[in-house]
Amino acid sequence: MRRGTDGTRLRQAVAGLAALILGAATLVIGGGPAQAAPAAPAGRAPAATVDLSHWMGDMHGYLDDRPLNRVAMPGSHDSGSWSIPADPGLCTSGWSYQVASLDPRLAASISRAQSGSLTEQLDEGARYLDLRLCLEGGQWRTFHGAPMGDVFFDAATGEAAALKRWIDAHPSEVVVIDLSTAAPAGTDRSEPLTRLRDLFGTRVATRTELSPTSPYGDFVKAGKNVVLVDASAAVDQPWAWHADSVSDRGSYPSGDPSWWDILKSFFNGSPPQQIYDQTLSLDQAALNRDPGPDADRFFVLSGIVQPDVQIPQLFMIRPLSPFFPATVRDNYLMYLANGLNPQLVAELRTDWRAPRPAGNMNIVAIDDLGHRPQGDLQRAVIDINTLPDRAT
Repeated sequence: MRRGTDGTRLRQAVAGLAALILGAATLVIGGGPAQAAPAAPAGRAPAATVDLSHWMGDMHGYLDDRPLNRVAMPGSHDSGSWSIPADPGLCTSGWSYQVASLDPRLAASISRAQSGSLTEQLDEGARYLDLRLCLEGGQWRTFHGAPMGDVFFDAATGEAAALKRWIDAHPSEVVVIDLSTAAPAGTDRSEPLTRLRDLFGTRVATRTELSPTSPYGDFVKAGKNVVLVDASAAVDQPWAWHADSVSDRGSYPSGDPSWWDILKSFFNGSPPQQIYDQTLSLDQAALNRDPGPDADRFFVLSGIVQPDVQIPQLFMIRPLSPFFPATVRDNYLMYLANGLNPQLVAELRTDWRAPRPAGNMNIVAIDDLGHRPQGDLQRAVIDINTLPDRAT
């Protein structure tokens, strides 16, 4: 045993000496220690790990020369609805005021599409805000249909000031704000858009100098990282981009799925797949379609469910609402979104990575944008920018 141990030690010593000599020889002839794998090129951060609060800047190497309307970016649908309380005030000029007044609590459940503030949505990767404001009692409030949220321009707590701070702190992040308004007849509906222009100042892009097809890098170089879209056609100024600069290319869901199927899904504890199938089929068709004249516009893919047409039917089941789980009864729209969003992730990682859908991808409007594990939905959208056929 002793002999064998000594022999082993001798062989190990010889092997170690040989390795030392070989290493020295390598250095003499110009070699060196093994190099670490090269890092990703500057401005080409991976979508899986990028900081969502400034992903555009971190990924500028993919985006600089790409038209802004071909940058795949997450957006939030009914962005301001997050602040609608359980017992909301109602916008009397909102389109669903009459039916919402029958049961404001139930209307709020159908109207609340987000769970985080506007700046939280931006921090979660959104670069498109679907902002809706209602003039009620002399103040502009966020709203959806009729239920209202917070005062928007309040000096102390209003979100307008918070938006300005975010925009100023993130010059590499180009944000499209699509603003629509509701107000009593005869009211000046241009006020909120004008106030936002004054608030953001020189950061607002003008449609006479830039367009949806202008490269992302041109917006950043010009210091213009806000696009104000006037969805209500209330302002005729170069800084107010026309409503027709945005198109959903037929992806906005507007059908009326079987109410019986929806009702059954409540009691079965599963979301209504029929609604999701409608959304996904419309999205697939829009992504596969040649954009034609829409090629020069922003494209908002509506990755959302549409409960608006179900409002009259939903009131038919008010007597049954105590039997529904609170997650369904109190947050119906986000309940639906939480069933759809994992399916959107699956499509973005598979079918929508094919050349034609991926080539058409631009803004993906999402309900309850922030409540996904590690931002997987936002990252799945952003990752489309890294595909080889989209690289600049």
